[in-house]
Order: sequence, then structure tokens, then C-alpha cells
Amino acid sequence: MPISHGDQLFGLVQSLTKAEKRNFRLYARRIQGESDAKFLQLFDLLEKQKEFHEEALLRKMKGANKSQFSNLKRHLYQHILTSLRLLEMGKREEIQVREWMDYADILYGKGLYLQALKLLSKAKTLAISMNHDLLHLEIVEFEKRIESRHITRSTTARMEGLTDEAKKRSQINATIVELSNFKLILQRRFINFGHVKSAEDRQAAERYFQDHFPSIRRDKPTFFEEVYLCQVYYWQHYLLGEYDRCLEYAQQWVRLYDRDARMIDPDVDMYLIGLNHLLVSSFSLRDYAVFRNTLSRLEIFRSGQYTRLNYNSKILSFLAVHQGRYNLHFLEGSFPEGLKLIPRTLRRLKIYEGRLDPHKVLILYYKMAWMHMGAGQAGSAIDYLNKILNAPGKSLREDLQAYTQLLFIMAHYDLGSFDMLDYRIQNTARFINQMKESSKLQKEAIQFFRTLLSAPPVTRLALFERFSAQLADYRKDPYEQRAFIFLDLPAWVDAKIQDQPLAVAVAQRFADRQQFAEK
Repeated sequence: MPISHGDQLFGLVQSLTKAEKRNFRLYARRIQGESDAKFLQLFDLLEKQKEFHEEALLRKMKGANKSQFSNLKRHLYQHILTSLRLLEMGKREEIQVREWMDYADILYGKGLYLQALKLLSKAKTLAISMNHDLLHLEIVEFEKRIESRHITRSTTARMEGLTDEAKKRSQINATIVELSNFKLILQRRFINFGHVKSAEDRQAAERYFQDHFPSIRRDKPTFFEEVYLCQVYYWQHYLLGEYDRCLEYAQQWVRLYDRDARMIDPDVDMYLIGLNHLLVSSFSLRDYAVFRNTLSRLEIFRSGQYTRLNYNSKILSFLAVHQGRYNLHFLEGSFPEGLKLIPRTLRRLKIYEGRLDPHKVLILYYKMAWMHMGAGQAGSAIDYLNKILNAPGKSLREDLQAYTQLLFIMAHYDLGSFDMLDYRIQNTARFINQMKESSKLQKEAIQFFRTLLSAPPVTRLALFERFSAQLADYRKDPYEQRAFIFLDLPAWVDAKIQDQPLAVAVAQRFADRQQFAEK
């Protein structure tokens, strides 16, 4: 169903921060005429509504019929955007550059060519300093238009310089477009096919990369050419499951911003995504030192910049930081301590309700379930797993649905709910068999649970020990590594063999790894 103009306006008003609302009221009072008083009244009414209700607004807007009300909504929408643009102008150089270009266009229309060129020169200097390659090209093309149509007393060298500059900028922008397109293609391939699952998959992915890698310029790459090149290689290695190479390119990506911190403000999201990919890569490698350092950096950055972040950036930072915190406890085995995170995450989910990708919400529920499992609270884990299993549509990737069902079985086993297990095991086995691409671990795990359920209690320890040996073999398979990142089945099995809480088993494994890393 298409979104109505009223819903769009309501969504815009509700998205405003206190500072933005205050700024809008100041702006409205400066320009206020008789008709403007009504749009400010409409703004105040919309701000108070919990849900958009047009009839209620019409009743309170005395003297306004439906036709006038429609114009009033359009008028208010435009004025809110104008006030936001004015507010952002001092914060974002891109808006400032575009304004100078607009002013230059006005001067050009007045026949004031030299003044227009002077303002364009000012805009170009700022665009170059902030690596705005596309704006830089637009400015050069504008300069060429003025120089070619009017006598400006420019030298031949100046004209040739503009031609060379335009050619180089065109090549740079073509490279950026090609790289960003290729990165999106690789992301789409991951969404459609997931990680490579065999040597044949790997060969096909590598061949595709070589055959379709764009022809790009390599001479002194600009900032964004380097950033997009890092992204392309990151996604290729992520597809291949080569997390050490993912880590390498994520570090290069973040290092580009570290070397030129001015580039963070114009596109904070790009920096946040780089840090998040660094977290994902180091967690996948169980590289605790890099992971802990990156999470600390991200939390410090988020805390210091939070009031300046826009809504999208706040959501990105929330997801990266909260998932990072969960993963930190998963690495350390500090599950009981990690339970304290859950109420804070749930509050944030409530704040961002309707703005989050359902897949990301379900991933957080999965992490909450595993946190409860590690803390010995299998019943609470089942509550969160039910949220995932009962979610409408296909919000969660197929492989993650399988891990959710396996974790559901593990939770019921911990509770001793053996009467539930037969049905759940059969259901999960059917799902895994119908998957397009199931892993060896998933198939072996469901077979293990079938055997475990029918075995006498006295033989279960031997079954766990045998399964532990099988898991050790699977961990050597490069195409099964991803499965162990999503489901820490070895830790759960070891806890059963050692007859100790899961948190203790994971904490002991962490201590052993740290001791080995220090040698």
C-alpha cells in the first residue's frame, strides 16, 4: 500500500529531535504570515499525535476544508525540509558546496560571469578538500560552460587545465561508480547464495570475480576510490569465508579514515560500517585483542559523537555496539554478566521500532537466546527462540533458521523436556533436508540428537564424546567454519562431557586461548 502524504508528513515530524523542533519553530516565526500561523498550528498538533489521524486534525484545524488542509500539509512538509537544510548547512560541507553552486548559477543568470567563477572556485576548493569527487566534476563542468560561452580573459593554460581536470575527474567518478556497483553485486551474490560451501563453489566465485572485476584507474587513487576498493575485496573474501583477508581489508578501510579524520563527518555511516566489519572479522577469527580494541574504539566514538549523529547513524551505531557487546561476552564466557545487556537492547528496539530491518532484530533475539543458554536459563532462551520461529514471512536467512531450530532442541534438552524433543527433531530434520544448501554440521547435529533421544541415559556420555570427536574433524573443514561461528555446539557438547555449566566451559576455553596467545 502506498504511503499517503499525511503519513509522510507525520513520519517526518515524529523523526525530528528536540533541537530540530526548536529550530523549526524559530524558523517558522521568522517567516510567519497569516497562512504560516496555520502550518505551525498543524505542526504542533502532529507532534502530539501518537498515530496519524487526519480526521482528528481537521476537527482541530478550524476553518480549514480538505482542499486547504492538503495544501497546508504540503506547505508544512516543504518548510520542515527547508529548516533542516539550513540547520545542516553548518555541519555538512556537501550542502555548503551545493549552496555556493546554486548562488553561482544565479549570478551566471544575471550575467555576472566573473563573480560566478569566483564563487565556483571557492566551492571547488572545499569539494577537493573533502574528496567530493562528483561535486568536483559538476563544478568543473560549470566552469567549462562559462569559459566556453563567454569571454572571461582566461589563458590558454587555464582552458587546457579545465579540460584535463574534467577528464581526470570523469575517470575517477567512473572508477567509483564501477567499484560501488561491483560491491553491490557481491553483496547480492552473498544474499542469494551465502558463503561458498565447496571447492566447486570457490572456483566459481573466484572465476566470477576475475571475469567481472571492473577496469579501473590505478594511478594515485583518491580517498573514495581506495575505500570502495577495500569494500570490494572485503565482500569477495567474506563470500569465500577468508576472514583473515576480511580483517586485512576492514583494517585498511578504517585506517583510511584514521589518516584523514575530516572524512568521518561527511559520511559517518561509511566509517561505522568499516568498524563493524572489523568487529565481525575479528570475532569470526576469535581474535580477542583486535576485537576488544575495535569495540572500545567504537564505543568511545559513539559516546563522543552521539548527539551529532543522525537517525540512521544512531541505528547503525546501536546495532554495531550492541552486537559487539554480546559477542564479547560470548568470547569470554561471561554469560551471566551479559544478561544485563538485554533490557538495554530491548529498550533500544522499542525506540527504533518500525525503522529496523526485521532480519537484524531477529539476529539480536538469537544472541539474547544464546546469552540465556550460556547463563543456564534455557527457558528464557526458548522465549526468544519462539520470537524468531514465529516471526512472519521469511525475515531470517535459511541457514540461521536452521541454527535457531538446533538451538531450540539444545534448550529443551537442557530443560529435560524430552517429550517435546521428538516432534522438534523431526520438524528440524525436515527443514534441513528441504534447505537449498545445508551444512554438514547441521545434518550431523540433527542425526546426533535423534540418536541421543532414543539412547538409554547411561550411554549418553559416550555419545557426547563421540560427537565431540566428529565436531573436531568438521572444524578442520574450511567450508564448515561459518557454522561454528553461528552455533557454538562444541562448547555445549564439552559442557555436557565435563558435567559443568556452559559458561564455565566457554570461559575455560577462552582462558586457554589467551594463555596460548601470550606464549
